[in-house]
Amino acid sequence: MNLSYFVKTVFSVFLSLQLLACGSGGGSLGGPTPNPQPAVPQPKFAQSGLESRTVNRLLVTESVIYAATDAGLYAQIDGQWQLRSQADWHVLDMVRFGERHLLVSASQKDKSLLAETKDDGLNWQIIEHDFGGMEGEPARRLVLHQGNLYGVGYDVLAVSEDRGRHWRILAGGWNGFARGMSALAAHPTKPDVWYGGQGAIENIVLRKLDTETLAEESYPDIVDLLPMPSTVKSIVFHPANPEQLYVSGEGGIILSQDYGQSWQALRTNENYRFYFGLLLDSRDPDVMYTAGWKKDYDNPQSLILEISRDGGDTWQNYQHPDSNLFGGVYSMDSRNEQGKEVLYLGLFRGGVMRVVFE
Repeated sequence: MNLSYFVKTVFSVFLSLQLLACGSGGGSLGGPTPNPQPAVPQPKFAQSGLESRTVNRLLVTESVIYAATDAGLYAQIDGQWQLRSQADWHVLDMVRFGERHLLVSASQKDKSLLAETKDDGLNWQIIEHDFGGMEGEPARRLVLHQGNLYGVGYDVLAVSEDRGRHWRILAGGWNGFARGMSALAAHPTKPDVWYGGQGAIENIVLRKLDTETLAEESYPDIVDLLPMPSTVKSIVFHPANPEQLYVSGEGGIILSQDYGQSWQALRTNENYRFYFGLLLDSRDPDVMYTAGWKKDYDNPQSLILEISRDGGDTWQNYQHPDSNLFGGVYSMDSRNEQGKEVLYLGLFRGGVMRVVFE
């Protein structure tokens, strides 16, 4: 027999047996074909109105979306935006006492004011108050905690037990020498109020006050993780781990897993991009959303949504296709709509952007 013919015959039989064995498993030579991974839902941007307005704060409820803007308070009801305050109010922040019951902090022609409404802004009562002392500095941020209203100014933390009429200083003093506090948050299960912003020399400030003992603690070491100068813009608590919190600001986002004893970088950069907020998905807090603002008051900038699906270990950027949009993000909120997490982004001079995932 021809040796070459014999070798070819043996190899052919061997190959046939191998293919037969693989075929019995329904896969390839390397084993069964792995199941395809489900497609990751992609963000879809949709302009939601208030174009050209700067949205300082968004408050999203089940039935209403409130937007505190540089030209009044707006409410979106049944998909339509309605101006619910005077247009010359530059609304800084708001709190919700209950259904249709709001209190806002605003400035009007260089005068600060607090105003209350019990019908979603159809009627307002300007509150006679003593926040800021004789000179009346603005309440830059407000938060409700255990029935009390807390507010921060330039370098002060104060509390009101009568919905903003009378205020008692807890830390700092009225009209303090600082650039201003811009973040305020109350821990959901502890008696602590956290606040932060920027000091007099553009130094980053982060503090925690125990509302029961009035003991205060500062965290100057975070300057090692964020650039100098910097400022704190938001403080977010993990919904399942009471010891874990996130701080966002100029230059990025940092994380503490031991309630402030130590800190680590979560999402930082060296180009001084501001991060005004961080959202944790209501169904899975390991899914995180953030977006930044480049400090440019006059020119358009890209809207870039940044998403992590593994607790902040890795991130993906999703850019809005319109490069002429004023896409810097000043505020963020979200809600569950028909089983899906829907984001609302308040932009600097760009109105409100709605983000769904498909």
